[in-house]
Amino acid sequence: MSYDAASGTVIYRSKMHLGLKRNFQVMPGAQWLELLCKHISDRYEQLVRYVGWYSSRSRGARKAKGIAGALTSAEAGVIEVLGEYASRAKAAWARLIRKAYEADPLVCSKCKGPMRVIALIEDPAVVRAILKHLGLWQPEALERAPLAPARAWPEHANLPLTYHPLPDIA
Repeated sequence: MSYDAASGTVIYRSKMHLGLKRNFQVMPGAQWLELLCKHISDRYEQLVRYVGWYSSRSRGARKAKGIAGALTSAEAGVIEVLGEYASRAKAAWARLIRKAYEADPLVCSKCKGPMRVIALIEDPAVVRAILKHLGLWQPEALERAPLAPARAWPEHANLPLTYHPLPDIA
């Protein structure tokens, strides 16, 4: 993917598209951003859902019953490869953070020694208690400035808002 600032276009390269018979797409930057945002799932939603044999429930039930020993060699090989992939995917977050932020999250910033993850804290109350103990808690401001009265706004500031729909690209 590359961006041409002079024309404001994004050139996206991929595998050969069977319908378009080409391996690239040229589009305005705003249109590319819209297409990119379509891939972001809503809060508490997931885009990839595994069903049937590969679902978490099925894999857990097979593991609990010990059915893995009754598989054919081909099926066992597929499951072994998937298990290796899952373990590598779990460890990939550190590599991605290192690549994006140019800092290794598993190296101590003081002594430069190796670290390992021992827990994941998601409860906001516990996070707040830890940050208060370390003296790092900075709560957000609770008050806002009062709204300006309507007459303080200039006459031309109340323009009608318009919406211009963008076409979907398949």
